[in-house]
Amino acid sequence: MKKFLLSAIMITVIAVIVNLPQTAIAQVFGEFNSITLVENKPYDEFTDGTLIPASAFSLGPNFNETNKKDGYYRVNLGFDFEFNGEIFNQAWISVNGYITLSPPPFLPSPNPQALFLDANSYPTNVIAPFWGDHYYRDETDFFTNGYVASEISYKTISEFDDSTGIERKVFIVQWKDLNINYHLDGEDVKSSVGNFQVRLYESYDEYSKQGDIEFAYGSIGPRNRPDITDTRVITRGAVAGIKGEGKIVGEGADFLNGLFFDRDIELASTRTDVTQNWQPSTGSDKRILFTASIRFNVAEWWGDGDVDFSKAIGNKHYNMPQSRFVTVNDVRLILKSVATGIPLDPVRRRAAYHADVNHNGRYYYNTAGEKINITRRSKVFTDDLPNEISSIKQVLFEANEYDAAWILRYIGAKIVELPWLLDTSVNYGKLAAEEHANHIKLGNITHLGNGKIQLPIYLNGALNHALGFKFDVNAEILDVIKYESESTNIMVMSNSNTIVVSGDGKFSNTDPVVILTLRLNDAALNLTNIRFNDNEVGDLNLVVNTIESSDVTTLTLSNTPNPFAENTLINVNIAQSGNYSLSVYDLQGNLVKEIFNEDLTADVHSYMWNGSDMNGNNVANGVYIYKLRGSGVNVSETMILNR
Repeated sequence: MKKFLLSAIMITVIAVIVNLPQTAIAQVFGEFNSITLVENKPYDEFTDGTLIPASAFSLGPNFNETNKKDGYYRVNLGFDFEFNGEIFNQAWISVNGYITLSPPPFLPSPNPQALFLDANSYPTNVIAPFWGDHYYRDETDFFTNGYVASEISYKTISEFDDSTGIERKVFIVQWKDLNINYHLDGEDVKSSVGNFQVRLYESYDEYSKQGDIEFAYGSIGPRNRPDITDTRVITRGAVAGIKGEGKIVGEGADFLNGLFFDRDIELASTRTDVTQNWQPSTGSDKRILFTASIRFNVAEWWGDGDVDFSKAIGNKHYNMPQSRFVTVNDVRLILKSVATGIPLDPVRRRAAYHADVNHNGRYYYNTAGEKINITRRSKVFTDDLPNEISSIKQVLFEANEYDAAWILRYIGAKIVELPWLLDTSVNYGKLAAEEHANHIKLGNITHLGNGKIQLPIYLNGALNHALGFKFDVNAEILDVIKYESESTNIMVMSNSNTIVVSGDGKFSNTDPVVILTLRLNDAALNLTNIRFNDNEVGDLNLVVNTIESSDVTTLTLSNTPNPFAENTLINVNIAQSGNYSLSVYDLQGNLVKEIFNEDLTADVHSYMWNGSDMNGNNVANGVYIYKLRGSGVNVSETMILNR
């Protein structure tokens, strides 16, 4: 059965303002799906952890000098935990209310604003439930000056997750009775004491070590200390969030602000707000949860086509074969990224990694900040890398409409699997070389009045293959009609001036691929930034002859293409609203097909005819007459069917 688009459609994508990271290393922005507030989960203070004495905290890499104000202490997590594209099994606990998964710079970091800044002197890969200027008070401070004695401890436990039914490990650090933000106007405030925890959860995904992160907050103020009559607790000015190690180009550090829970996670990647009240989670029975994104830590899954991660654990195609988890939605996501100019997440194992089904989308940034494409197609993404790439985290990925076309080809059972690394499909048969399509071409313009035109887009040759092209046009795109037949499958997406097409099948140079309806902004029509099957192929230009509106109204009927082999688009220009009918007749005057009989408003209306009769049977080649009647109109035109 043939496929037709009976009414003109255009999928218009409104570009959301998203600053996707364009750097040479991973970003925490793309590692977490959400930041949410978990209700009814009370603060669970423990006493059975490993207590770290204040004397063990140091700023020196050899831990040979005690520092109770800004020191670190290294511990083992007890399991592998992935963060910012790397897998860690240890952490450095800081007195100042955070942990780092990478070795810290061993410089004082009492300024919580460092969460939002990028410099070699600041810690990276930070997880901070309450980063501030804190002090670890021990027995000496208690007996000598009457401070509340602090405790910093940690433990790794096994915990049953009710939501997944899976038992997993949890690494917990607890800052107990810590002297928080202790220095105010030259005075050390003894009563400024707080309790809080960070929890790292082992991943329950068999293909990933990326786990969730949780912040929990207990009480503030000295407990059971009637000798401390001061009630001041300085909770303002600290931060709660996580930080990676990379910079967003032209921006600052890569971070997520944990104070922006239950909101768009993009907001958390840009706001530098600090704490004002205790608890940052709004209560001791509430926790701030960073939910990890799904990851696929398998090199062979580069280019598997699962752009929307539907095969991930908990998603609808989990544990299903490729024939199930690769869907048209994966195509849509790629086309949307091209049409809007908002690229898919380029970091390894994320959206573009899975979308690059023909394995030619690797790139990196060199030391000068220039984007360098890795053009060689390889089976494993770590193969054939230039010498200046020192870490696989530098390798990024992109996909475009040609990748989407190969996914359509896979869905149509034309290739056996994705990624498709071998160009083994028969593309052209006995066609002469000059007939192989390598560009698009413009058809004849139909004027629709009021500055609107209709323009068919053809290929400059034949193609029996995946097809992907995109271009910009200096006109307002009003409509895009895809011209499909039994032998072709096409998907189209566009925004205000960009058109993206992916398709698969047997294309000729006599049938259009798409038909555009445009509103002209200039007498010269320019198609620029044309990309055809991964090749930049040059611009196309056309001078459009103007036509008066009064003349257009007499051009009541037109069709394109004419002659046609599969489908033809009939345009009906109605000057006055009313009831109209459009019918097709043979040369003997016999009715072949009534296209419509309905009320129409004054406007241009488009209808596709597929060369079939009232019973759905294909009619013979030849000349046909199509007639428009109604509201004082009785006009006809001819068209030629030549299959």
